[in-house]
Amino acid sequence: MKTFYLDTSAINRLYDSAKMLELKNAIKIKGEVFLSIFNVVELASESTKERREGLLGLAKDIGGNYRPMAMPNEILKWAVEAVRVWAPDMNYSIGEEWDEVWVMLNEPEQIDGEAYSKIIGWKKNQEQWYQSIHDNGRNLWQEKISNLSKMERHSFASNFSKLIKQYRLEFIASFVSNLANKGTDSPVDNEIAIRLINYSEHWRFFLSSMTYGMFVRSIKTSNFAKSKNPGSIDTQQSIYLTNCDMFITSDIAQYNMLRLINQFGHRKRKIFKFDNFAEWLLS
Repeated sequence: MKTFYLDTSAINRLYDSAKMLELKNAIKIKGEVFLSIFNVVELASESTKERREGLLGLAKDIGGNYRPMAMPNEILKWAVEAVRVWAPDMNYSIGEEWDEVWVMLNEPEQIDGEAYSKIIGWKKNQEQWYQSIHDNGRNLWQEKISNLSKMERHSFASNFSKLIKQYRLEFIASFVSNLANKGTDSPVDNEIAIRLINYSEHWRFFLSSMTYGMFVRSIKTSNFAKSKNPGSIDTQQSIYLTNCDMFITSDIAQYNMLRLINQFGHRKRKIFKFDNFAEWLLS
């Protein structure tokens, strides 16, 4: 059985497909779908009540009784503790504090005006913090890059893979240690940080996707506009590559990002555009 993760754009495409019923049944035969908190909230933000309830009903149908995967910051925290004791597996589903999300998925008709406003506000906040990082960071990065030689500038700013190679393990470990210590009760020293970098796919996918965001938004000298690149939610969802065999999206910017960061996993996942996934399902 394959495990599938569908970006919200893919769930929308499935809902709109003339072969929706056939595709939905094929999904259930060939594998199982793991949803995320982002799926539920994004579907719940649909403005039309009938479509919103239809989308969430479809998501519930293909996702079964699995609770959605949690926020990336929570998963990263749990990954620290799992790696610390070499645990073979870990929890990655939302807890009771996210029961509102579970109700949205199971009883979408309960989403009233107040709940809807809260959903829209939450989505907006998710995008704002990410955008502010790049609004503040782009000028700083461009200033640093301008001080490099032409050859160094080209090497650093022209290719994502080349950028990744510029970072030394010691620097990444220090960054991971500082970041992890903000969300855990037990100290994360250099040894644990290196373990996370080497062994935790959750951390590897998260770090590489954030680095990709920095590259395309703050470092590149062309095509760096917000409209041309993955936003916060699309970028954060890369962490869910860890829990699937196939990641399906209809967002081309997200698709391009995922194909590049897929190499940082311990095994390769299939990254599908929705049309290719639908063709595979019915083959």
